[in-house]
Amino acid sequence: MNSLAKQNYSTAAEDALNAQIQIQQTASHVYLSAAAYFARDNVALPGLQKFFQEQAHEQQEEAQFLIDYQTTRGGHSQLRMIPEPNTEWNSAMNAIESSLSLEKDVNKASLNLTTLANDQHDPHLFHVLKKRPLTHRVQSIEELAKAITQLQRTGGEGLGLYLIDQDIYKHGNFSLGRLGMDRSL
Repeated sequence: MNSLAKQNYSTAAEDALNAQIQIQQTASHVYLSAAAYFARDNVALPGLQKFFQEQAHEQQEEAQFLIDYQTTRGGHSQLRMIPEPNTEWNSAMNAIESSLSLEKDVNKASLNLTTLANDQHDPHLFHVLKKRPLTHRVQSIEELAKAITQLQRTGGEGLGLYLIDQDIYKHGNFSLGRLGMDRSL
């Protein structure tokens, strides 16, 4: 049954929005899994745990925004099964590399959705998507890429990893410019 609110909202756009919702929920699930891994007593990296919990929360908020938008436009959100995420990460480097790949996938899907809105002559969807912070996604990709570089420099374990983790815990993100700047140590 079609919604009375539906106007100039194509089935292709509705389907693409549902796909984007699933991508966002999958990313949130992966980040929750990584947070749980870093919280384990035999891993114990609270900075990475905090970072991944925040990433999961951001992805879930974005999925909820899209669900709400779908409803506003008269579309139907179809929440599909989310694939089971990895629960074992070989290292912090492995988790960050996986996150970088995931962020690129989410960004690419967002850009494709924006292109679809334009192609479908749906100015409202296009406007809403353009207002969303695509800059934040690009900055996240850059931050993760720099984090990989920093982990490579430290060997990705031991004291170097500990210092990076403590900096993440203290500042809530990979504050790479501040790393090693605390002269009180």
